[in-house]
Amino acid sequence: MSGTDPAPADGEARFTVRPFRDGDEPAILALFNDVFRVGNPDFVPRTLAQWSWAFARNPEGHHTFVAESAGRLVGTYTAIPARWRFPEGVHLGAQAVDTVVAPEFRRSLRKNGLFLTLAERWFDHYGRKERDRIVYGFPNPQAFRIGTTKVGYLPVHCPVPELALPIAAARDWEPEAIHVEEIERFGGEVDAFDAALAAGRGISAVRDARYLNWRYSDCPTTRYRLLRAESAGGALRGFLVHGLGWHGFRKEIAPVVDFLVAPGDTATWRALLGNAARAAAGAAGTTPLDTLLAWAPPPHRHWRDLSALGFRPEPSRFNLCIRIFTDSFDLEFARAHWYVVMGDSDIY
Repeated sequence: MSGTDPAPADGEARFTVRPFRDGDEPAILALFNDVFRVGNPDFVPRTLAQWSWAFARNPEGHHTFVAESAGRLVGTYTAIPARWRFPEGVHLGAQAVDTVVAPEFRRSLRKNGLFLTLAERWFDHYGRKERDRIVYGFPNPQAFRIGTTKVGYLPVHCPVPELALPIAAARDWEPEAIHVEEIERFGGEVDAFDAALAAGRGISAVRDARYLNWRYSDCPTTRYRLLRAESAGGALRGFLVHGLGWHGFRKEIAPVVDFLVAPGDTATWRALLGNAARAAAGAAGTTPLDTLLAWAPPPHRHWRDLSALGFRPEPSRFNLCIRIFTDSFDLEFARAHWYVVMGDSDIY
């Protein structure tokens, strides 16, 4: 599936759109780094190791199209697939990430311009229920405007529901009846635990060991702490993943990126969050960490549990949008049943 646009009247060059091929990696990295370093003095160039982890080593692979002009790669449209639980069962869904277009091709948003042609070809190929039943993303303001008006993005959580708690409020949470330990990797027990909690989560990613180890343990760029909680009698109570700082605009937060806790089990929440708070308070760094930050959808019990523990809503700059390629639910159902945490994004 490829195609070449006629040269536009304004002199913009012709381009060809095609699926990713092995060997495209260096050109994709060069384009990404050239585009994102502009106007960003803190930008750190992405490495091949980072790209390989996020895309080539993803358990479900990656879904990527590229655009070329005069032998040079000038655009990419890509998504990271994962297994998701839908009303009709477990199928692939994908997060759209790292859309990049060379500066000289951004002048036009005509239907035959590079960006819209690249997006159209990508969705023609992957936007179907036998491939990606949903495609979602967290577009920046410019991409949000273009996506919702020209690409078919549907706003779901806009803004994403964000909750914050001062680290000092949780440092002393250490219930004696629950033991928390830091682990290096997730074992098979997490698969059954995730499956047992799945019915109450609505539309959500499958959080099994295969996925969680790739997403957190194997990540080459961010150090996450993986926590496991069990009762005094040895019964599994839950898991939590958090960071010690963030590379984004808020340097003082400890992001609570993922968790598996039974709804209503505030004792386990206190044990896990207390451990995270103590680690964050003692973390070395140029900026002291003072806030635990989490995402949780308001319809879900986790929002109510965290609120009961003192977490309070905060304004968020992130918006979650979706395109749906299954007839088992619609936008209103997604707004009421879409379960999202920080780890479902490539932001944290």
